[in-house]
Amino acid sequence: MKRIYIDRIIVSGFAAALFAASVVAADAQIVICAPHAQIVEYLKDEFQELPGAYGLVGDKAILELFLAPEGVTWTIVLTDISGKSCILAAGDSWEQKPDTAGLKT
Repeated sequence: MKRIYIDRIIVSGFAAALFAASVVAADAQIVICAPHAQIVEYLKDEFQELPGAYGLVGDKAILELFLAPEGVTWTIVLTDISGKSCILAAGDSWEQKPDTAGLKT
């Protein structure tokens, strides 16, 4: 139980750091924020990305991973409790490690 609590703190801190870094790096990369439905529609229409995984960031936000078929592209989205979503990171060539594909929590 203690390990789960510590893991949640680490994940929450990581998500907060990603969000802060995206705001600080605004000059280098544009942070896109919009209502969740618009972000989902945009990722589906433009990149054929669909939700692949998600996790709760405490009771304040949801961190989602969107993936295109074959891992061609990926996007990480953070959605707060008001429904505002921001794209934190995006890239290509996503690969799932074979030993974690069937991981159950």
